[in-house]
Amino acid sequence: MVEIIRRYRNCTHFSPQMQWTCGQHLEWVQSIVLIPSISGSGLLFMSTSLPRSNTPIAAQPARDAVPRRLIVTASVAIFAIRDWSLWILLRDGPWGPPMRLVLGTESVTDAVDRTIEALLMWPNEAPLIQLKAGWQEQQVYVWGSTEQGAAVSLIHSVLLRANRDELRPNLQTHAVPSLRVRWTPITEIESSERALDPEVRPVLQTALHTLRSQIQRDPEIVLQYLADMAEKQGIDWWRQDAYASTSKETRPMGIIKEPAPGDGILTLAEAALLYRAFFPPDEQIDLSNLRRRFLATNRLESLDEERPVRGRELDWRRVSRAYRYAAPGN
Repeated sequence: MVEIIRRYRNCTHFSPQMQWTCGQHLEWVQSIVLIPSISGSGLLFMSTSLPRSNTPIAAQPARDAVPRRLIVTASVAIFAIRDWSLWILLRDGPWGPPMRLVLGTESVTDAVDRTIEALLMWPNEAPLIQLKAGWQEQQVYVWGSTEQGAAVSLIHSVLLRANRDELRPNLQTHAVPSLRVRWTPITEIESSERALDPEVRPVLQTALHTLRSQIQRDPEIVLQYLADMAEKQGIDWWRQDAYASTSKETRPMGIIKEPAPGDGILTLAEAALLYRAFFPPDEQIDLSNLRRRFLATNRLESLDEERPVRGRELDWRRVSRAYRYAAPGN
């Protein structure tokens, strides 16, 4: 009776006496115990009252009497800034972000971390922010197993630090299909240039909306990103296209090194450019108000120097006043 799960996909479907938060509802869904049906074609709720039938109940083998929980997966939408635009890591074909089965011996956070470890060259402290974006009921097939059925997929949005988007080599030939991934520009998804499965698009929209909403609420994330970006990445700012064309392919492990962290110096001009990269090109952004919000964080110290403006747009000044970002706890 998979449709029973679908009926409660949105929290607003509950009566006023049963208005729960999404978190409470999800805990309720995950606590439901399921067993295979007699016919083997569906699943039955064991904790939900169903209409009685006069049909005799057939005897079940002992192995069918052992309850199993609803399948829970972690869907990890990994975002990165590449060539000063927003990209996302997607599986090959019309599928969505990488997904991992949450094992009984691990938490959902553990499953997200292990997905990142399996994909990225430098997974340690690679995420700048990690957000819980929501959940969706899906039909899944567990690789390497005969297990399949309805699953609650917990969606997480992850934004990587500057230049931590290098993938592990040979992922395209990985034995696990869900790890065959590549970077895709968000513009291709929003313009429908990238063909996606109908069930995948809502997942991506949810993850993207969660990320953009967080950036809007907390523009300091942009300052944190730029402060961690090495200064040498902004010297040849007018050659960003050449850099991007050589960086999009995964390179052998022996010739790459983990990028050095930044010195905490940035300019407000490049902060505005990076902020705009998170949103559609036609999004109206009040740059004056955005500048005031950056300064209102009280984490920027004005320096008596100018720095080259990192970014792609040639109509910006080549140099701008520099600020030092003071990270929380410093």
